[in-house]
Amino acid sequence: MQLLNSRAAWLPPALRRALLADPRRELLRHVEATLLVFGGQVLHVETGAVTEVRGGPGMASAPALAACARELLGADHEVSILLLLPPAEFVATLADTPGVSGENLSSALRLQLDTMLPTVEAPLELAVHGSADGVQAALWMRSERIDELHEAFAAKGLFLAAVKPRMLHGQAPGSGLLEDDGGSLTFARSVGGVLQQWKHVDAADLEQDEFASQWEAELRAAAGGSPKRLESLAEYSDVLEAGAHSDYCFFPAAAVASRQRQQRRRQLLRAAGALGVVALLAALPFIFQQFEIRDLQRQLESKRIASASARADRKVVVDFENRWGAITSFPDQDIRQALFNLQRALRPNRLSSLEIAEGVIRIQGGSEDPQSLLQRIEQDPMFAEAGFSRATSNDQYHIDLRLATVNFEAYMARHFPDR
Repeated sequence: MQLLNSRAAWLPPALRRALLADPRRELLRHVEATLLVFGGQVLHVETGAVTEVRGGPGMASAPALAACARELLGADHEVSILLLLPPAEFVATLADTPGVSGENLSSALRLQLDTMLPTVEAPLELAVHGSADGVQAALWMRSERIDELHEAFAAKGLFLAAVKPRMLHGQAPGSGLLEDDGGSLTFARSVGGVLQQWKHVDAADLEQDEFASQWEAELRAAAGGSPKRLESLAEYSDVLEAGAHSDYCFFPAAAVASRQRQQRRRQLLRAAGALGVVALLAALPFIFQQFEIRDLQRQLESKRIASASARADRKVVVDFENRWGAITSFPDQDIRQALFNLQRALRPNRLSSLEIAEGVIRIQGGSEDPQSLLQRIEQDPMFAEAGFSRATSNDQYHIDLRLATVNFEAYMARHFPDR
């Protein structure tokens, strides 16, 4: 599969998307049944059939939900299911990452998880709108709960493709949706498919006047109007819409792996066919060029024979350069001109010692102003890297400088690289 991905990366985007479909999108595309859980009941959205969850209201166990699904669907064959769960199953955080999208956005939010939800230690799965820019809400769900649901449905011969907050399976008015299932209240508002607000509170907390007033204030600020209230299973029929808010689905790892296995053979066949066509098209110019290549090879051989004497002469020149190059290309230090320039810079100061070796000049002598002397030497374009080599008093100087026109380092690197 990795080989296929690496090869397909060179293909045009349209062809690459056809060969390597997103397994999560494919899972949603093949959903056959949508089940909505509300207040101790499970609704089969496509048929309108309803059944009771054993155990009553609250967070139903995975086996109980799987049993309801089998009762509603009835068929013995495996059915791909989208399960719409209560808001209490999810936790929301605000995401403000301008300019970040796609996998980079998911990675950035996961890195901030310890800061946003410091008390949560269990592994969490993330659902967020991947292409939105600006402030939005990101949803989290326990990985263990998702896997538990998938395994329970599999034990009943059903295939749980994805789970999703039931409030996001439809289009809500601009003021959002306010759900009251008896155990908790949840407000959600989205704009253009992007979840902007998600607020959740337990009904027991609202029994305290302080919490109730705070909830009302936050709700008015977030909604900006009168949100549509959902208090029963029947009221959901007005807002449900297949395919809405698909970015906020959670996918069991086993379901994604299963879809990848199903797609692998088809992808490999498609990729092999596409790569075969691409290879054939790419090879056609080479096939037509074979005759030209053979003719050029014959011409090259004839020119090689004709240039044999010139190449022999070149070899003589190269051998001469290798033998005598170290002498002929020895850097010219132009001692005469260097002494004239140095004399002009030193006048009227005294010079007691002078050494020249490999483009480096070392001088010492007496001067009433050594710093001024050093500046005059630095201003001469023939000299470079001038500096005091030892401590200098007010009447003595020790200066090292280099001839700017001489490069002994390059000469040594060329002719004596091992030195």
